[in-house]
Amino acid sequence: MKFIATAAALIALASSATAAFSSCGSSTDSFRLGSISYTPNPPKVGQNLCITLNGSLTKPVTTGSTIRVTATFWGINVYDQTADLCAGLVGGANPCPIPTTTTSVTQCITVPSNVPAGVSLTLKAVATNADASRIFCINGPLTFSN
Repeated sequence: MKFIATAAALIALASSATAAFSSCGSSTDSFRLGSISYTPNPPKVGQNLCITLNGSLTKPVTTGSTIRVTATFWGINVYDQTADLCAGLVGGANPCPIPTTTTSVTQCITVPSNVPAGVSLTLKAVATNADASRIFCINGPLTFSN
């Protein structure tokens, strides 16, 4: 389930999305999404998954920001974790602080082989800046294939 947190953290940088994800946030969230894409679509178990987010920040993402990721299966909570948002981005091109000039973030990760194929999980991710202001809230389904 560690993959779910990583994937959701990347996908969650959006306030609306074209890949069946939608905003659960408000107009005061500091990230506005222009587009989201991932390759391959659908994600494949045991292979790389690259996610690209394009958008704009109205406020920098600062060290100390957190992300809470939950996953449900048929309404049953199967995953709930809060983590350091910046730590998940350290290996990427945009470690914290992330300035408001950032317009695109791409991250590739390997989908672990123990993720069940064909199962659709509903993911929800809420990110909060160090000052307790919300960066984004996003939710939606993600199904993995073989």
